[in-house]
Amino acid sequence: MSIPVSTITSFRTAFSPFSPLGRPCRILLNLLQNPSTAPASSPTHIDIKVSHLPRNSQQLPEITIGFKGGKEIKLEVGKRKMKIGDVLDEIARVGRVVEREQSLKG
Repeated sequence: MSIPVSTITSFRTAFSPFSPLGRPCRILLNLLQNPSTAPASSPTHIDIKVSHLPRNSQQLPEITIGFKGGKEIKLEVGKRKMKIGDVLDEIARVGRVVEREQSLKG
């Protein structure tokens, strides 16, 4: 399943790098941070904000992703015990909906 990078405008996450529950957040962050999404002038620019939690934090990891058109989803990765495949499937599902809406408008 591929990530619809062209539809993502923002990515916010909070996780502890030492927690196994934060693994999907780390992997997704790695997938989104690449040279083509880095410069602000790029059409595929993604505004990325990361909050690293302390080692003994009780807060569970979460991801908030903003899409074009104002759609935003919040995934409670730790609470739902999501794996990276589950996160990618959810992002791809919403991304396809956004792409379909854009193609119907324009």
